[in-house]
Amino acid sequence: VDVFGVGLSPAARERLAQIVNHLREREMRADLSYGDRGLKGAMRGADRSGAQYALVLGDRDIEAGVVQVKDLQDGTQEQVRIDEVVEYLATRLGAPAQRIYGSA
Repeated sequence: VDVFGVGLSPAARERLAQIVNHLREREMRADLSYGDRGLKGAMRGADRSGAQYALVLGDRDIEAGVVQVKDLQDGTQEQVRIDEVVEYLATRLGAPAQRIYGSA
């Protein structure tokens, strides 16, 4: 797993599911925390998954249009716009360029 999503509410989990689908379309391995384990338990799951990055999203983040991106290797955390997070992670993980259908 490259990226592990941790949603702090039902709305956040739903939004993360969409982000995870976009990550998978870009050939990044991504998974989600399921159930109501709470932040601490979900982050333990992220560590156990071997993911390089965790995406942490709550209701306030959704309202602000951002997601918290935590590097699980060095512990640093950045706030990234939700609409830019797929490209942000693709760049860091060396994912293939986005395919534009209908172009040569």
